Amino acid sequence: MSYSILDRASLPSYLGELPDVVNILGEGAELDIEEVGDGNLNYVYKVRRADDPERAIVLKQAVPYLRMVGEAWPLSRQRMTFEIRGLQLYNQLVPDFVPRIYHADEDMSVLAMQFLDSHIILRHGMIKGVVYPRIGQDVGTFLAETLFKTSALGMESIERRRLMDRFTLNDELCKLTEEFIFTFPLMEHESNYSNSATDEFARRHLRTDTEYKLRVLKLKELFITKTDALLHADLHTGSLMVNESETYVIDMEFAYFGPFGFDIGKIIANFLLSYTSHFHHSDDDSYQEWILTEAMKIWRVFEARFLALWAEQGDSAMLIDGLLADDELAEYKRRFLLDIFHDTIGFCGCSLARRTVGIAGVADIRDIPDAQRRSELEITNLELSKLLVLQHDKIDSIEDLEAMLRAFYDSRSTKLRSHISG
Repeated sequence: MSYSILDRASLPSYLGELPDVVNILGEGAELDIEEVGDGNLNYVYKVRRADDPERAIVLKQAVPYLRMVGEAWPLSRQRMTFEIRGLQLYNQLVPDFVPRIYHADEDMSVLAMQFLDSHIILRHGMIKGVVYPRIGQDVGTFLAETLFKTSALGMESIERRRLMDRFTLNDELCKLTEEFIFTFPLMEHESNYSNSATDEFARRHLRTDTEYKLRVLKLKELFITKTDALLHADLHTGSLMVNESETYVIDMEFAYFGPFGFDIGKIIANFLLSYTSHFHHSDDDSYQEWILTEAMKIWRVFEARFLALWAEQGDSAMLIDGLLADDELAEYKRRFLLDIFHDTIGFCGCSLARRTVGIAGVADIRDIPDAQRRSELEITNLELSKLLVLQHDKIDSIEDLEAMLRAFYDSRSTKLRSHISG
């Protein structure tokens, strides 16, 4: 089928030609169709059977421009090709953490998938202070399983290079990452968010700090040049759907082979952004304590599961039995995980700045109506970004990182709580 943009009028006939979708919605049934996309790139429709709303699917379609801007910002539909391929692979590797696919059409840039009717976007729940008991465990497990099993440690060389070839040309979205995370926040740019006090801090303390900018550029170099594993590459609290017992990962259109630490650092950064926001959203630090515990658990679970998968793995592209003695292998693993940890902290710092002064910030803070209160939180995030970027290769354990974060927030807690809750 040649490409056309679907809408409420054309969707019923399109869906009626898809057997697996008809099995869900029924043949010829009247449909309720709602456009629910709140993301930046694509259109998303919730499609329900009118007389039986529990029979539902989600349909996502890429259009040839950036959804949040419109046709003035052209963008290839090819991003949906990589989302389809990423979700198909994740359904093989981690089926318990991703929606089921009912139909995928690369020519139409369409993906029809499981409707998660009892789940909400994690960010929305965290803004309200909802506790999700499994989130750190689930995210850490997802990261370990997907990153290890698509790496040179978990795959044979030829098979892995063929897999890499299916994602290499996700060039436009990689370029967005390179610019919006690692470039534009470091300079005056028309795409950046503006809030006067925050702008002034960024000009004086980020954009004139040579060491900070050089370290961010080094991390950008890692993102561009390292191909450790298949990344989700846009893993944040808006790309997780959750309830108290389940976690689902969505929105894989940025999927790309890159450095291990990128996804881990990005999701931890979003937890820290939520932590900062709860100087405003909460009256005490109880929810913040839960956030920090879960953020640190993401790394702890990732590390434990990654090492367990490594212990179970036979020969791979990277290692074959007999190459290293037991003590040599143990030291190799220690250094390997330490490098990932250092990169994780650095990417976390970059993501904090990007979501604070760059385009498309987080609703946790951007939706606070008072500009002065917002700036106090935003400046806190920029200060933390500087701390993590400048120190990322000197923090050698999760315990040290947690202690640093606690000291950082404790030093600002009284001022932020009194100014923002008062």
